[in-house]
Amino acid sequence: MRFIMSKKTKRLQRLIEREFEDERFLFTDKMLEAESRGFVSTLDELVQNEILVVALDARKQADSYWEASLSAREDGDPNNYCYVGTRVRFLRGTLQFEWFKNRTKPGEGEGKPRKVYSTYIPKGSGYRYSRALFKKEPEWAQEEINTVEDRYALLRKRSALLSAIKKNLREYDKVVNKCFPNNEEDN
Repeated sequence: MRFIMSKKTKRLQRLIEREFEDERFLFTDKMLEAESRGFVSTLDELVQNEILVVALDARKQADSYWEASLSAREDGDPNNYCYVGTRVRFLRGTLQFEWFKNRTKPGEGEGKPRKVYSTYIPKGSGYRYSRALFKKEPEWAQEEINTVEDRYALLRKRSALLSAIKKNLREYDKVVNKCFPNNEEDN
């Protein structure tokens, strides 16, 4: 990965060189604080945005699976029915991509719709659900689930890395607050 240095970054880099002491003197503590707080704010926004990008990617994968599931139901062959579903959600601030098994029971009373009950399928350790969990599903479903799950595994890893960045950024912000204690309540 190659980064292109902005004018601002080049200026800061120049200021740390020995011969620019006079210019460094003009760079006040308020300016240092503004740079650090701007960094924290910008990075926080970028991380939040990327989490939403990951969620959108996952939602598109789920949509693809549900489209295939609907298509299999519409062909009318009961051997192609699959009661496995997937969802993407935020739970306690964490992005989750899950699989579940649906089962139905007749509605209570004549003409009442069937009730659907969903049971979460535990993933286990790692970023990917085991293929063995879906081996009893129709062939089309196994293929779709594996395709979606391959992508989900990568997205789960991205999500975990972004969560680690958020955690480190919170810790970094605390240290910035200690560096500039007189102004922390102003921000």
